[in-house]
Amino acid sequence: MPGGPYCRPKHWKRNTAIAMAGVFLLCIPIAMISVQLEQRPHMPVRPIPSQLWCKNFGKKDY
Repeated sequence: MPGGPYCRPKHWKRNTAIAMAGVFLLCIPIAMISVQLEQRPHMPVRPIPSQLWCKNFGKKDY
């Protein structure tokens, strides 16, 4: 195995931080579009987290 099982690449912390920032910046627009497009034809039986930030949910009529 190149590098062996105890390989420690140079600047691994910086590279990991850059990769995580890239993933985070990529996921934010996807989540915002998902919130805008979310629709539910029926109200959920139990509360779900997306009801807190999604504006497409109405009030539940009893």
